[in-house]
Amino acid sequence: MKNKKNLVIIESPAKARSLQSYLGDRYEIIASYGHVRDLPRHYIGVDEKNNFKPTYTILPDKRKVVAQLKKKASGFSRIYLAADPDREGEAICWHLSQILEEDGRVFKRLRFNAVTKETVLKALKNPSVIDMQLVDAQQARRVMDRLVGYKISSYLQKIIGRGKSAGRVQTVVLRIIQQREDEINIFIPVEHWLIEAEFHQNNKIIKASLFIVDGKRVDKPGLAPRSSEEALTIHGRLTDYEGEWTLSGIKRKIRSVKPPPPFITSTLQQAASTRLSYSPSRTMTIAQQLYEGISLENKERSGLITYMRTDSVRISPESIKECREYISRKYGSNTLSESPNRYRSSKGSQDAHEAIRPVSTELPPSSVSTLLTSPQLALYSLIWNRFIATQMKDAEIEKTTYTVTGADLEFKCTGDRFLSRGYSIIDPSYIRIEKELPLMKKGSVIFESATREQKFTSPPPRFSEARLVAEMKKQGIGRPSTYVSTIKTLKNRKYVEKEGGLLKPTELGTTTERLLVRMFPHIFEIGFTASMEDLLDSIANGDESYVDVLKIMNLPLVSSLEKAMATVSDVRSDLQETTEETCPECGSPLVVRWGRYGKFKACTAFPKCKFSKPVKEHAAAIFEGRSCSVCGGKLLLNAGRYGRYLRCEKYPDCDHTEPVPVGVSCPIPDCGGELVEKRSRTGRIFFSCSRYPECKYAIWNKPLDRICPRCGFPILEERKKGIFCPSCKKRISN
Repeated sequence: MKNKKNLVIIESPAKARSLQSYLGDRYEIIASYGHVRDLPRHYIGVDEKNNFKPTYTILPDKRKVVAQLKKKASGFSRIYLAADPDREGEAICWHLSQILEEDGRVFKRLRFNAVTKETVLKALKNPSVIDMQLVDAQQARRVMDRLVGYKISSYLQKIIGRGKSAGRVQTVVLRIIQQREDEINIFIPVEHWLIEAEFHQNNKIIKASLFIVDGKRVDKPGLAPRSSEEALTIHGRLTDYEGEWTLSGIKRKIRSVKPPPPFITSTLQQAASTRLSYSPSRTMTIAQQLYEGISLENKERSGLITYMRTDSVRISPESIKECREYISRKYGSNTLSESPNRYRSSKGSQDAHEAIRPVSTELPPSSVSTLLTSPQLALYSLIWNRFIATQMKDAEIEKTTYTVTGADLEFKCTGDRFLSRGYSIIDPSYIRIEKELPLMKKGSVIFESATREQKFTSPPPRFSEARLVAEMKKQGIGRPSTYVSTIKTLKNRKYVEKEGGLLKPTELGTTTERLLVRMFPHIFEIGFTASMEDLLDSIANGDESYVDVLKIMNLPLVSSLEKAMATVSDVRSDLQETTEETCPECGSPLVVRWGRYGKFKACTAFPKCKFSKPVKEHAAAIFEGRSCSVCGGKLLLNAGRYGRYLRCEKYPDCDHTEPVPVGVSCPIPDCGGELVEKRSRTGRIFFSCSRYPECKYAIWNKPLDRICPRCGFPILEERKKGIFCPSCKKRISN
């Protein structure tokens, strides 16, 4: 090995560009594009009898990457591994060291929480070794997920049908969603009436709500008037009263509102959802870009934020000092908190990284606004403002309560006003003052008018993705790196769907959750899943061994699975629904069963009779302008397990089918084919030439019968961000 340079392997190409600008020509940098090895896809890959030894294989889509890594590593005696500073990153480094291991080759681990020149060079001066305790913690999670997922998914497929899956975390999260749906379904609204009155004093008006009637409080739904008759009686008593109304009480209370802690993964996702309407997955994608770095105006690349997958609110002393100096310089020393604010992470936090913060106060949002996209700038500003606010003074708010009495009735109204805005000068939306009351004195007030309004109590709301992440954090389920992928899996498996932006379990999701919780109560108990996170932490901390923890976690799986497999036939029968229909082929009764693609009606004489049909049969629409090439009949547009297709109206006498054309000719010269809609093995729609395999032209995006005005290519394609040319890649219009 004669190469005098050093090789650095990181995860992403974007981070590679940043590191190359810091390290110069003495280092070569290459990306692994994330994990390169994993458990095998088509068998369990865990030897339970041999201390849960995992079998790893190169991921199929990473074989070329691994070949490039091996070729690049040739000649290097020292390799620096610089994957992300978490358990997954540690595991990636370990897998790379196993793949690239050679006699005499040394592997060094680089860990940095921010992609800046200073932090990277500091890490390079103090390289460490791979932390096998973190690797074992990641392996234990992966192995347990495989054992639960592989074994219980196999059981689930025996009951409901192929293609269904269970997961150690995903099923528990599905349970949380289903429990909320059950609460909504059994909720009974309670009627209550809100009675308000307006009073004025010296041309100053206040609007107060009924609080006490004849000495009894009525300010809550269970205490308020519960019928129109009762509300009307009180309303009449109020309006008919001819005596004096008195502002009998004025109560003022000053409260301090402390700055919120800096963002962690879950709170960032919630804030981005509320303030920017970003989904958690979009938030993390943008945060990754901010972490990996951009080219500044001086052409130097730099990350803008610290690592975005964290559950810790800890801030380094150096960052606090830099932040306070910036505040003093920018806003004045009188805006600083008296002493540095430090925050305590919640119980169960790994505290492996700092909170999410800007890497430097020398890069305020205004200085990089022209270098970022609008979404990047919006998220960066959110992170920046939150961090700067942490070291500013508390906001001081005076809460005023007025009490108006008369006719044995008592009304109250409250209002707030700022005595000091404190940290909210950074962003006024941090504290909202709903209502500020006019200054009034005790004494007589004049009744102006009154209203009564019927209201009903509301059920608990369904979860948005951001609120679900918050609930997962609260319950100790999953980790920052798994929040987004868990929710994505539930949606991809059709266990949940979005309705009005909120997550709702599908019929398949409800059936699956009911079955799995009944058959595997300990595995999918929220407390068990949360306690497993503690066990994984104990491995990472060196308090427990990989094998001992897996033995503990695997015990309830083995016992529950044994009982479940003994009742497969009974459970399958319980899920069947009887119908009044008979089989048109053999006359046996039809029942509703679950299958890979949902519910269907099947003959009870199966396997002798294999008749089946969908539960709901939709009338197929005629596809205009095209006829069957076999018999000349009309073609009908149908939907099947592999997507949309055209079928002859004379089926089953004529069984001709064909893909759905999109009205665009194949752009390949002299081909003569047309583009048709197809579906990939993963379920994604794409568009390819009807003359396949003779012509292999295909695109992912919807084609348009328009010529590119730039290069003359005969078709364009429609993307989310506008119309593009698939040849010259230029954007044509919105």
